[in-house]
Amino acid sequence: MGSEAPWATYTIAEGAHDAHVTDRYLKNPIDGVTSVIGRDYELALDETAIYELTQPTEPQDQFDWNKLPGLSDCGTVDLSRDGAMFGWRWRVDMTPARLEITAYANNDGVHLWRETPEMVMLDADDLAANAPLRYRVAREQDQYTFSISGTIRGRDIYAETTLPRRCADMERDPLAWAGAFYFGGTSTAPHEITARMRETAFVEE
Repeated sequence: MGSEAPWATYTIAEGAHDAHVTDRYLKNPIDGVTSVIGRDYELALDETAIYELTQPTEPQDQFDWNKLPGLSDCGTVDLSRDGAMFGWRWRVDMTPARLEITAYANNDGVHLWRETPEMVMLDADDLAANAPLRYRVAREQDQYTFSISGTIRGRDIYAETTLPRRCADMERDPLAWAGAFYFGGTSTAPHEITARMRETAFVEE
């Protein structure tokens, strides 16, 4: 899918975890059962990603990782069991508050992220710019690879990392579940949250 493809829009309603998609075009974005090894997409978060949970389901829910689109793995369609994606959360404990984005994986139900979590930090002005970053997540034989790149408000952004893949002894079955934009953790979205998305057919490098 070329750069002229239209943008799809994810919307998570207040009180929901899952997003619904509007302006979908062909496989932009892919969802449900799919046959790819990785995902490659542009996604723009906006000011609706700024949130503070005043009535969390659990006390530490403000620091739970919300999810960007990813893929299940290890023969399951349940990303909460096995899979790779990006996590994001709004850090009200920082001054100024910022949005943190990291590599995130589930390894037989165990949540994994980097020891120093952040790959990218965005402040409120960055979100107001509504500028896309390119996200790439791939399933390799013994690890997941992640990269984020782009430019926001004249600042070049590039980060890459890896996390271990539990089922390294299994073939990389391309059949997987393509996850979507998601809020939580245990708490639901405190208000409507939106993101623009444009997916490119994944080509292994």
